[in-house]
Amino acid sequence: MLKAVYILLLFIVITSNITIGQEWPKIYGDSFHSLVRDIKENYDKGYFIVGYTYDYNGIPEYSWLIKTDINGSMLWNKKFGDGNYLNGFTGSELTNDNGLIICGATSKYENQAEYDALFIKFNFCGEIEWCRVFRSPGNNYGTGILQLADGSYIGMLQYYGGDLENIRISLVKMDNTGEPIWIEHLAQEDSLIYNEEGRFLTLTSDSNYLVSGRCYYPGMVPFWILTDQDGSQIWDLKWGNNTGKAHQVIEQDSGLFYSTAMCSGNNRPLTPTIFTFDSNGQALSKYYLLGDTIERGSASGIYKLNDSNIAVGICWSDIAIPVDHGYSEIIITDTIGNTLRKRLLLEEYKVPKQIIQTYDSKILVADNYVVDNNWDIYLWKLNSDLQDDTLYTQPFTYDSLCPYPITSDTVDLNCSLFVDIEEIPTKEEYENNIRFYPNPGSELVTFSYVEQNSNKEALIYVYNSFGILVKKIRIPDRQNQHTINISSFSSGLYIVVLRNERKILAKGKFIIAR
Repeated sequence: MLKAVYILLLFIVITSNITIGQEWPKIYGDSFHSLVRDIKENYDKGYFIVGYTYDYNGIPEYSWLIKTDINGSMLWNKKFGDGNYLNGFTGSELTNDNGLIICGATSKYENQAEYDALFIKFNFCGEIEWCRVFRSPGNNYGTGILQLADGSYIGMLQYYGGDLENIRISLVKMDNTGEPIWIEHLAQEDSLIYNEEGRFLTLTSDSNYLVSGRCYYPGMVPFWILTDQDGSQIWDLKWGNNTGKAHQVIEQDSGLFYSTAMCSGNNRPLTPTIFTFDSNGQALSKYYLLGDTIERGSASGIYKLNDSNIAVGICWSDIAIPVDHGYSEIIITDTIGNTLRKRLLLEEYKVPKQIIQTYDSKILVADNYVVDNNWDIYLWKLNSDLQDDTLYTQPFTYDSLCPYPITSDTVDLNCSLFVDIEEIPTKEEYENNIRFYPNPGSELVTFSYVEQNSNKEALIYVYNSFGILVKKIRIPDRQNQHTINISSFSSGLYIVVLRNERKILAKGKFIIAR
């Protein structure tokens, strides 16, 4: 009898372990369309999933932020919108105060006919600290966000400004409150570049900014741009004779960059590809990950596991049609494109978009797949052998920095900070712009500006947010700062214009807060 009980208990333990090992993937959405655009591991070893839901016409309805535990079980989620306007998150970055900043787009403030770029800062309780909308004609959106060491941000904008012929990729520098400091338009130095698109933004080891995407040169080719910390372009790389587009980029300790791509060339079909180039923008090599054995494919998610191994998300198909036939896989390659290990995720032609490595050296993979006619978010956690990771049974404390439990909810997006395209100075304009301190101010504010070097006096005009002139100040020649008493001014935003009798010299704005 005891022997039988022992065998039964042993059977239960074994089958329980099998069940634990088969808890991946986790699926989010299920009853509605949902797409993932980014994943991050939080300070408490839980995960953020960033994306959006959309209706059956393909229009994003709600931005979606999900927080899970270490096993991928949902702890809470927040949706933003009311279902009547476009709203979607496209990327994210953990902040140095254990919060999260997210980029995306919304049509709420453009009569739902057009959508604008959006940047939202969340605190560690999942609450919005600030929300800023970048408004301009046409459809534009935020495609990348980075936090810098000093707490400021670099955002990447797509189609911002409404000039689709000439300006399609822009970098905007923001302070720690999202206030734009300057904007720099990229791909302006080569007149043969057309239809450029920036898909991903990466911070390099020397604090420069690397954009990856595609451009027409001629034909749609993989495309990369490197800028310095001021947004000035250092080089661009157009991988000619290769139709396709570049996706995500990693940097090895050797200083070489590896970028995934969907690429064709030399009579090959579109193929999962890795490009390598150096820090000077010199093309080195490209590796077709599946050779010429497939009909079509792509690669997107990429993560550096160590100096010699790289995790890559690919999809491929052995037939040209139907278009939904194919395989979604995660592979481990060496630095010259040799496949060391591989794992089939699902038999769907969907490329895994996001790959990160967790604190315990596990691989987290996220993508979108169609289940029961719905697009759902899938999340896998894999060990070094690319097998499903076992679930953690020890207790973890989540969101410990928040003094109260975080609850799930759906709220309408309510942004109170707006900036129009003409309000953001270019880097050149910023270097000759007016500075204000303190800003916000309450009693006194000091204006500092570049010395005019002319024989004519300058004038400062101060306007309130309604465009009404509230103060006019004469500035003697060669004076470069002036302090005024603002104690009688109402709280709010004020626009300042510095000009002489012939032209505007600089402009800026400050806030009075009491």
